[in-house]
Amino acid sequence: MRAIISVANHEGLSMLAQELLSHHVTIFATGGTQKALVEEGINAQSVNEITQFPEILSGRVKTLHPTIFGGILAHRGLPEHEKELKQHQIQPIDIVAVNLSPFVEKVSNPTTALDEALEHIDIGGVALVRAAAKNFQDVVVLVRPQDYFPVLQEWREQGEVSLETRRRLAATAFQHTACYDTAIAEYLRGVSNETFPEELTISLERIHFLRYGENPHQHAAFYRWTGSPASAILPTLADCEILQGKDLSYNNLLDLDVALNAVQSFTAPTIVIVKHTNPCGLACDDVLVEAYKKAHAGDPVSAFGGVIGSNRPIDQATALEISQLFYEAIIAPEFTAEALQILETRKNLRLLATHRPIEPKLINTELLLMGRPEVRTVGGGLLLQTPDFVGDGEAEYRVVTDRDPTLEEITDLMFAWKVVRCVKSNAIVLAHKLMVVGVGAGQMSRVTSVQLAVYKAGDRAHGSVLASDAFFPFADGVEAAAKAGVTAIIQPGGSVRDEEAIRAANKHVMAMIFTGKRHFRH
Repeated sequence: MRAIISVANHEGLSMLAQELLSHHVTIFATGGTQKALVEEGINAQSVNEITQFPEILSGRVKTLHPTIFGGILAHRGLPEHEKELKQHQIQPIDIVAVNLSPFVEKVSNPTTALDEALEHIDIGGVALVRAAAKNFQDVVVLVRPQDYFPVLQEWREQGEVSLETRRRLAATAFQHTACYDTAIAEYLRGVSNETFPEELTISLERIHFLRYGENPHQHAAFYRWTGSPASAILPTLADCEILQGKDLSYNNLLDLDVALNAVQSFTAPTIVIVKHTNPCGLACDDVLVEAYKKAHAGDPVSAFGGVIGSNRPIDQATALEISQLFYEAIIAPEFTAEALQILETRKNLRLLATHRPIEPKLINTELLLMGRPEVRTVGGGLLLQTPDFVGDGEAEYRVVTDRDPTLEEITDLMFAWKVVRCVKSNAIVLAHKLMVVGVGAGQMSRVTSVQLAVYKAGDRAHGSVLASDAFFPFADGVEAAAKAGVTAIIQPGGSVRDEEAIRAANKHVMAMIFTGKRHFRH
């Protein structure tokens, strides 16, 4: 039996080769792999011994040869193929162990130049993998180091690698090359700024299985995007380190994603508390623990059992306050040693560290385009869109009422405008002194969302400002806000009844500004 080994990842290489030799398999390897094996004292011949042709073009061509691909693709037992092998003096190749040049890892560094990236596109390796996978009935194909041991163990114990295992390995191999090609296509599209191509494949790798989905009868798993240059800079949920706590659930992950997204819009120390994918409390302060206290005070009833997001490392004082109540999880850039010591008493509390700054100055249009689109499933297909992000600066706006907002109102309006983006539509946020005091989320009519936000705020609605994720279709929402004591409103505008809303605001001496930008979140 004969094997070809050509691996960029040398993990498990020595064990694989030694096990193959124990089965009396002759090993042929490409340049770097052969050198690594020889250094380990393992007898491995060069693939040049098969091809009788040297590597050329700086290694771009080394395995693309009929004597190799004929040996892999020949159907054993088929007289015509056996005859041609004999005629051309080609010997069968029974095992192909190949993993590819690290293109994804290379282009994950945004500084990688195009010419350098192109040199890391594997051609021969992909061809070897696909050939072996096509002929899996006769050839064992290995593309992942984690498959070496179980396959070799099966061979050792059963005397062969079963057809079922070969089929599974072939499926893994084709998926491996599909993901590899997808990463290359994505990179080249990024260079040309093509956001939504006519044909699209998505490359994902499983992080782990989840206990269940939204409900116990649903199965679920957590996958990460592969090879996004933006992920090397931006904090993501998929790249977090879990420092403590029981396994994350599907619903935990949804809430944590909202929490991370929400606090990333602010440069001041900020805490958000998320419940059922909506912020129920969010506040900024010069001191993180004070931001937490204000966020919790926004809706202390709803906060119970929520998840916390912070754009600053969790310190001792903040951890001490948090530990007094029940939460599901916390996501933050880091946790101080003192904070961890306090929070470890809550054994089931999940702690996630991004190990990257969480701040809006890291976000720009170029990075958003380099990152991944937002994806939603619908019957028979997917919906893709670019992310909706609000930076730390003030939104562009125009005053449409007789009264201009005060400086304090403008500060709170800009704050509320960043928060409302994270609330399910129809979305209304009431805020005062950089603190959310009432939220109306997911209602079928906008006036009902206003009424709900006012109910949640209670007396705190008096003197607050209001942010609406979309225009008011009628003046009733403005009237309800004015009745509760709201003094200023920020909204996109654009309704055919905008003048009615403006007249209502003027009647109550409210200030209202239009941004011209909507923030629906369905």
